[in-house]
Amino acid sequence: MDDSSLSDATLAAYRAAVYRIYGEPPIDMMIGEKNAEIAALLARHGVSSAVFVTAFNPFGRALSAGQNGARQHMLEARIVQSGLTALPGEGIDPNGIWTAEASLLVLGATEQDADELMLAYRQNAVVVVHSDGLAQLRVHPQYR
Repeated sequence: MDDSSLSDATLAAYRAAVYRIYGEPPIDMMIGEKNAEIAALLARHGVSSAVFVTAFNPFGRALSAGQNGARQHMLEARIVQSGLTALPGEGIDPNGIWTAEASLLVLGATEQDADELMLAYRQNAVVVVHSDGLAQLRVHPQYR
Protein backbone atom coordinates (compact mmCIF):
# COMPACT_ATOMS: atom_id res chain seq x y z
CA MET A 1 0.00 0.00 0.00
CA ASP A 2 1.36 3.42 -0.88
CA ASP A 3 0.35 6.81 0.44
CA SER A 4 -2.30 7.33 -2.23
CA SER A 5 -4.39 4.17 -1.97
CA LEU A 6 -5.71 1.51 0.34
CA SER A 7 -5.08 -2.13 -0.49
CA ASP A 8 -7.90 -4.18 -1.97
CA ALA A 9 -7.75 -6.44 1.09
CA THR A 10 -8.18 -3.49 3.45
CA LEU A 11 -11.11 -2.13 1.46
CA ALA A 12 -12.68 -5.59 1.33
CA ALA A 13 -12.36 -5.92 5.11
CA TYR A 14 -14.08 -2.56 5.64
CA ARG A 15 -16.86 -3.52 3.22
CA ALA A 16 -17.40 -6.89 4.93
CA ALA A 17 -17.43 -5.51 8.48
CA VAL A 18 -20.52 -5.22 10.63
CA TYR A 19 -20.99 -1.73 12.07
CA ARG A 20 -23.06 -2.26 15.23
CA ILE A 21 -24.79 0.53 17.13
CA TYR A 22 -25.68 -0.43 20.68
CA GLY A 23 -29.23 0.41 21.60
CA GLU A 24 -32.48 -1.38 22.32
CA PRO A 25 -32.26 -3.37 20.14
CA PRO A 26 -28.75 -3.13 18.65
CA ILE A 27 -28.64 -2.14 14.98
CA ASP A 28 -26.18 -3.63 12.50
CA MET A 29 -25.13 -1.64 9.44
CA MET A 30 -23.40 -3.07 6.37
CA ILE A 31 -21.68 -1.03 3.67
CA GLY A 32 -23.86 -0.56 0.59
CA GLU A 33 -27.06 -1.68 2.32
CA LYS A 34 -30.06 0.44 3.22
CA ASN A 35 -31.19 -0.05 6.80
CA ALA A 36 -34.68 1.08 7.81
CA GLU A 37 -33.74 0.97 11.51
CA ILE A 38 -30.91 3.47 10.95
CA ALA A 39 -33.20 5.70 8.87
CA ALA A 40 -35.75 5.64 11.70
CA LEU A 41 -33.03 6.35 14.29
CA LEU A 42 -31.87 9.42 12.36
CA ALA A 43 -35.47 10.61 11.99
CA ARG A 44 -36.12 10.16 15.73
CA HIS A 45 -33.10 12.34 16.50
CA GLY A 46 -34.08 14.94 13.88
CA VAL A 47 -30.89 14.59 11.84
CA SER A 48 -30.29 13.75 8.19
CA SER A 49 -26.86 12.14 8.49
CA ALA A 50 -24.47 10.42 10.87
CA VAL A 51 -20.88 9.19 10.89
CA PHE A 52 -19.68 5.90 12.39
CA VAL A 53 -16.10 6.42 13.54
CA THR A 54 -13.41 5.02 15.84
CA ALA A 55 -10.12 6.38 17.12
CA PHE A 56 -8.62 2.86 17.41
CA ASN A 57 -5.55 1.71 15.46
CA PRO A 58 -4.59 4.83 13.44
CA PHE A 59 -4.10 4.08 9.74
CA GLY A 60 -4.49 0.38 10.56
CA ARG A 61 -1.51 0.28 12.92
CA ALA A 62 -2.36 -1.91 15.92
CA LEU A 63 -2.02 -0.14 19.26
CA SER A 64 -2.31 -1.47 22.81
CA ALA A 65 -5.68 -1.58 24.54
CA GLY A 66 -4.57 1.31 26.75
CA GLN A 67 -3.48 3.47 23.83
CA ASN A 68 -6.68 2.75 21.92
CA GLY A 69 -8.78 3.48 25.01
CA ALA A 70 -7.07 6.83 25.52
CA ARG A 71 -7.59 7.76 21.86
CA GLN A 72 -11.25 6.75 22.04
CA HIS A 73 -11.78 8.91 25.16
CA MET A 74 -10.29 11.87 23.28
CA LEU A 75 -12.72 11.24 20.41
CA GLU A 76 -15.65 11.04 22.83
CA ALA A 77 -14.60 14.32 24.47
CA ARG A 78 -14.34 16.00 21.07
CA ILE A 79 -17.86 14.90 20.15
CA VAL A 80 -19.28 16.14 23.48
CA GLN A 81 -17.47 19.46 23.03
CA SER A 82 -18.91 19.80 19.51
CA GLY A 83 -22.44 19.56 20.88
CA LEU A 84 -23.30 16.49 18.82
CA THR A 85 -24.81 13.31 20.24
CA ALA A 86 -23.06 9.98 19.82
CA LEU A 87 -24.23 6.44 20.40
CA PRO A 88 -21.77 3.67 21.29
CA GLY A 89 -20.98 0.94 18.83
CA GLU A 90 -18.35 -1.42 17.49
CA GLY A 91 -16.84 -2.24 14.14
CA ILE A 92 -16.85 -6.04 13.97
CA ASP A 93 -14.98 -8.41 11.66
CA PRO A 94 -17.46 -11.22 10.86
CA ASN A 95 -14.48 -13.53 10.20
CA GLY A 96 -12.92 -12.80 13.58
CA ILE A 97 -9.51 -11.94 12.09
CA TRP A 98 -9.29 -8.54 13.79
CA THR A 99 -10.56 -7.49 17.19
CA ALA A 100 -13.73 -5.42 17.36
CA GLU A 101 -13.07 -1.69 17.66
CA ALA A 102 -15.08 0.56 19.97
CA SER A 103 -16.81 3.16 17.82
CA LEU A 104 -19.35 5.96 17.90
CA LEU A 105 -22.30 6.78 15.68
CA VAL A 106 -22.17 10.58 15.67
CA LEU A 107 -25.68 11.82 14.98
CA GLY A 108 -25.91 14.90 12.79
CA ALA A 109 -22.30 14.63 11.64
CA THR A 110 -21.73 15.46 7.97
CA GLU A 111 -19.24 14.31 5.34
CA GLN A 112 -17.13 17.36 6.21
CA ASP A 113 -17.18 16.25 9.87
CA ALA A 114 -16.20 12.76 8.70
CA ASP A 115 -13.15 14.14 6.91
CA GLU A 116 -12.15 16.23 9.92
CA LEU A 117 -12.43 13.21 12.22
CA MET A 118 -10.42 11.00 9.87
CA LEU A 119 -7.70 13.64 9.72
CA ALA A 120 -7.67 14.21 13.49
CA TYR A 121 -7.69 10.51 14.46
CA ARG A 122 -5.74 9.17 11.48
CA GLN A 123 -8.42 6.79 10.25
CA ASN A 124 -8.36 5.15 6.82
CA ALA A 125 -12.14 5.32 6.51
CA VAL A 126 -15.43 5.91 8.28
CA VAL A 127 -19.04 5.02 7.53
CA VAL A 128 -21.42 7.81 6.52
CA VAL A 129 -25.16 7.24 6.58
CA HIS A 130 -27.88 9.58 5.33
CA SER A 131 -31.61 9.77 6.00
CA ASP A 132 -32.37 6.91 3.59
CA GLY A 133 -30.36 4.56 5.84
CA LEU A 134 -27.74 3.72 3.19
CA ALA A 135 -24.35 3.05 4.82
CA GLN A 136 -21.46 4.24 2.65
CA LEU A 137 -17.73 3.85 3.14
CA ARG A 138 -15.91 7.20 3.03
CA VAL A 139 -12.14 6.93 2.74
CA HIS A 140 -9.56 9.35 4.13
CA PRO A 141 -9.07 12.43 1.93
CA GLN A 142 -5.54 11.35 0.95
CA TYR A 143 -7.00 8.21 -0.68
CA ARG A 144 -9.47 10.08 -2.91
